[in-house]
Amino acid sequence: MAIPDHPWTKAARDSAAVRIAMTVAEAGLKEGALREVVREEGLATDAPLIELSERRGRINADLTIGADVGAAKALLANGGLSSPGVKLHGQGFVVSTQDVRALGVDRRPGLAERIAPYRNGRDLTARPRDARALDLYGFSEERVRRDFPEAYQHLAATVKVDRAKQHAMSPTKDAADYLARWWIFGKPRPDLRDALVGLSRYVVTVETSKHRVFQFLDGSVLPDNMLVAVATDSAVHLGVLSSRIHAAWASVAGATLEDRPRYSKSRCFDPFPFPHPTPVQAARIAAIAEELDAHRKRVLDERPKLTLTGLYNVLERLRGGATPSDLTPAERRVFDEGLVLILKELHDRLDLEVAGAYGWPADLPA
Repeated sequence: MAIPDHPWTKAARDSAAVRIAMTVAEAGLKEGALREVVREEGLATDAPLIELSERRGRINADLTIGADVGAAKALLANGGLSSPGVKLHGQGFVVSTQDVRALGVDRRPGLAERIAPYRNGRDLTARPRDARALDLYGFSEERVRRDFPEAYQHLAATVKVDRAKQHAMSPTKDAADYLARWWIFGKPRPDLRDALVGLSRYVVTVETSKHRVFQFLDGSVLPDNMLVAVATDSAVHLGVLSSRIHAAWASVAGATLEDRPRYSKSRCFDPFPFPHPTPVQAARIAAIAEELDAHRKRVLDERPKLTLTGLYNVLERLRGGATPSDLTPAERRVFDEGLVLILKELHDRLDLEVAGAYGWPADLPA
């Protein structure tokens, strides 16, 4: 028997939103009962109401019945294409416009090329900061000290000090390694860097996010560790990843943090089979994906109060059957200013074309 997602009962209003799984196992291959919560009320009371549905069958390791998505293997075709972004292990790497000048960018040849735009999940789902990162990957400590002395001193006074404290508190091998090469990111992602060489843009998604949205980032931008990057500049790939088919796959194959889906490159991207569209199908998918990406960027650029999360909150309301007249005043403002009906139309067209590339009907249940 398994209940994969059950609320923690008798929790106060200010308590964490804890969910638990319950399992009863017996050795061997046997049929089981999978129970799912369909209704929950009064969780903070002495008499909570929890209504369950039940299905019977062989229960998979990920507590599902049916296709064993958890057993899917990584595909060779997807190997080396996806990776989390860089992990700094030191906020001293993030520099402002004022910091850049103080680091001697006007006096030190080559330093400007080592300072890159830097984006994290909030930059994409809310509004982007003007953040930059000092990226000295590939440089020796001696070369940094000789060629960029101001940058060397800045990192020595911030990152090196912080990593020394961390190592003193927790003297693990990782902490020792980070301290030994304190002038570069903790995880600089050399494989991702190699994969991005020659690309003017690439695809990213936020690892943990309410909505599964893929978009292009300029090739000059450094992705944060909480972004999952895909080393492709193909609008066809962007279109397939942005489709309802991939969203349904990712929601089952991935995990969740509280109520927010997590996109794992090893579980969601590496085993995912892309279709083989005809040239005509590929051209249509690419055209819609390019328009979708441009449309979102345009409305967000023109309307500083809009966010990507806000757009997709309203889109989900429309997908759930709401009409413009059903929206709240705040939602209606986002609907109007963000041209969300166009966003919905582009996604609907994209879903139709991607389903056709797989040879499936457009109304195939998720």
